[in-house]
Amino acid sequence: MGKLGVSVVLFLAFTVYGGANADSVPVFVWGKPSVTYVPALSRYTSSEFAALVDAQIDEKTFTIVFAEDRLSAEDLSQCRLKTQTCFKNLQQLERKSYLPSVEEPLSALEGSNAQSVQLLSDGSLSEKIVPQAGGVVVVNLSNGDFASHDALIDALYNRLRNEYPNIVAIYTGKTPSFSYSRLVRKTRQTEEPEPTPDILKNEVFLMTYEKFQYGPADAAPEQLTSAKLTDAVKVDNTTLDAQGPSMQISLTGAGAKVDLFFLHTQGSWEIKGVWFNNQEYYLRHRVHVNQHFSYRCNSWEYYSLDLANKIVFEEVQLQPFFPGVSETTEKFGDAWYCVGFTSGGILSGLFLVLIFLIIGSYGVSWMMDIRTMDRFDDPKGKTITVSTTE
Repeated sequence: MGKLGVSVVLFLAFTVYGGANADSVPVFVWGKPSVTYVPALSRYTSSEFAALVDAQIDEKTFTIVFAEDRLSAEDLSQCRLKTQTCFKNLQQLERKSYLPSVEEPLSALEGSNAQSVQLLSDGSLSEKIVPQAGGVVVVNLSNGDFASHDALIDALYNRLRNEYPNIVAIYTGKTPSFSYSRLVRKTRQTEEPEPTPDILKNEVFLMTYEKFQYGPADAAPEQLTSAKLTDAVKVDNTTLDAQGPSMQISLTGAGAKVDLFFLHTQGSWEIKGVWFNNQEYYLRHRVHVNQHFSYRCNSWEYYSLDLANKIVFEEVQLQPFFPGVSETTEKFGDAWYCVGFTSGGILSGLFLVLIFLIIGSYGVSWMMDIRTMDRFDDPKGKTITVSTTE
């Protein structure tokens, strides 16, 4: 900071602005032919930015700073007038340095001998600017929009450059107009709350699900009709199969009734039938689970026997509790997922490995069948003659 200490201050003092904002703002630097190109994707601290500007000025340099009340990098890219950017003059500058993220650039340097000029509501300046060696002027752009500020900056800079060619101009903001933290909070507030699973239970059955839908088999998920099942009732005196104890659970709600038929055999339970609104449905997903396990599926579907309609449970988990098998009905056993261990990806991988093994073994067998010569010609002796019988 030696050069700035000897010459003048680049910005208004921190106390002039009544405090600093820890957020970062974009900065443009242009004017002298010696303006250095800098990486545009870096974040600069106040001291790093001060060192960068210190390399651009000397005792004979006149510095003018254009300071917006609020400015963010998003304003530079998103501000439009019809099809053109609001910063068409700033965009046309051939040699400039652009820093999209500088921490407190207006409070990076200290001093009190900078001239402060206000932009009035009629578009004029509160004081006349006269360029001089070592002079610093800060133009506060508090009135108007970005497009009018861009035109003012272009006209004022061209006039001052004609009067004093040794000039450095800086365009920045006091505080950012765009905050990622506010955006994240706003986005989280507008997000739909996560659905709460509905719980159906009685003394021998426990089930949770997030959504139940029914409708035509070829309908998209958003075209299906949603229904809420509210009660789970055990139907007594149900004999479905002679292989073991059976159980029928009737799930009822507004305009919907689902009957589930369970069978307990040899240390496991299975679903032997599914009915919806007194119509039998095809057991597309075979459920056969260890007696101490529950069954869980992200999308549990069943189709009618004529394949015209379907029912869908989203994020469902259920478990029947047969007498003498489970000690508690308050919580599920370990989950048995509807997705099998051998998925399509695993089968594809095994198939590719098998192909590579076949190709590799075939190549190795060919290499092992290669035979080297066991006789060699002696240039000083008799030529070796190999008969066709050898």
